[in-house]
Amino acid sequence: MLFYAIVKFLAYTLWCFMGLRLLSPARATIPRAIAFGAVRWMLGLLFGVAVAILLGSIDGASVVRLYFGIYAPLRVVEWWIMVALMRGAHPAGRALSRDPKIWGWVVGGIALSFLSDLASPEGMEGRFCVGRCLC
Repeated sequence: MLFYAIVKFLAYTLWCFMGLRLLSPARATIPRAIAFGAVRWMLGLLFGVAVAILLGSIDGASVVRLYFGIYAPLRVVEWWIMVALMRGAHPAGRALSRDPKIWGWVVGGIALSFLSDLASPEGMEGRFCVGRCLC
């Protein structure tokens, strides 16, 4: 689990650095990226624990459907929270939600979240980590 947590944190920190360069280039520093990576990691932990509690026991036949059906929309929310936090008081405001570069960054973050799940104990065994993922 420690390996998984470290992989997630490093991946999120690097992706947040890229997001800072996109959203607020003047504020794109390593310390800020680390701070935002930590925030994103904590969001994933909180949402992941909530999913685990809400799902309880799951049927093995529905794992793939649940994994993508739950985590894809959840990760959209998590990465848009990060956009809102990283842009701060951005003068463009809502215009960012129509910016294809921002959507590309969000979609890339979602893909990164799924890819980094391969580092989970379940992922290393070729299974999906439904209810036990750090979103």
